Amino acid sequence: MTVRVSSIIGYLALWATTSSAWAEDQQRDVFLLPYFLGNGETGVYFAYSHDGLNFEWVKDGKVIMPAPSWGNESLTRDPSILYRNGLFHMVWTTSWNSRSIGYSNSKELKHWSKPKKVDIWRDRTDVRNTWAPELLWDPERKEYLILWSSTTTAEFQDKDGSDDVHGYDHRSYASRTKDFQSFTKPELFYSPKDPEFSVIDPYIAHDDRNTKDTADDRWVMVIKHELRPERGGKNLRLTFSKRMQGPYETKLGPPIVGAGTKIVNQMGEGPSLFKRDKTWFLYWDAPGSKFSYCLATSPDLKTWTNRSAEMSLPAKQMRHGTVLVAPEKVVAAAINK
Repeated sequence: MTVRVSSIIGYLALWATTSSAWAEDQQRDVFLLPYFLGNGETGVYFAYSHDGLNFEWVKDGKVIMPAPSWGNESLTRDPSILYRNGLFHMVWTTSWNSRSIGYSNSKELKHWSKPKKVDIWRDRTDVRNTWAPELLWDPERKEYLILWSSTTTAEFQDKDGSDDVHGYDHRSYASRTKDFQSFTKPELFYSPKDPEFSVIDPYIAHDDRNTKDTADDRWVMVIKHELRPERGGKNLRLTFSKRMQGPYETKLGPPIVGAGTKIVNQMGEGPSLFKRDKTWFLYWDAPGSKFSYCLATSPDLKTWTNRSAEMSLPAKQMRHGTVLVAPEKVVAAAINK
């Protein structure tokens, strides 16, 4: 069983009960938001919600998974979580400049396996960083897909797609695993063309296009345009493919949220995207904005409504996480106070 990021519609008016009341109902789902604070040096925190709008702390805002002791790769930034076959799997960024990612798993969110540092790039030394790994399940290949963003020496030196003063020119890369023991060699997953430019934070969701005909199905990837705002960047855009594995359209669509848009006109990054009851939900991080976290909804992936002001969050500047829905019976022990 795979539980993916899922529905809010239909729940919005139903769950205004206290934690003690809803803990007795083992059929309900809980919306989880793992996040980090500051630079990610303290570990991973969790918030939960019944309706996707009003979030509360798990464990009274205390760290759920402490940061590992891996020297200069001890951060827990950008946590991405997936629930499948009785386990929560989580990956994260270990450092600003690292060729590794972190991995851990848990049955109930309270007790996590010993964090594992995955040297995802193996013996390659031409890679500057490995940012914001996203963990997804590939139903066609029946394996886990990990997406992230990296700058290679060659990509930066060709000067064809970045204006970053720190020396980054990102593209999206992918690795696959069935057991989190062995991982495939990283491959280039996405690079925009005409023009080519830096992108980060890819996230993929399935779109049934509101029809019963599976031939109409497609996959949508939301990704951050990483150039400066004056060059059209620091916002989130979409691209599409008939298959989860791609290839995705190399020309990105127009900005939907973030800098240069009417929805939180500041830098937007770290998106989560999912669909339920013919409505799309897009969560994202907007560092420096008045919102700790942001939400927009859409019926068609074209017109979007800003819901950020409706959200209630327990902490300020909750950073880059992934919104996930999971069975309450699985997480009740962690959530109940």
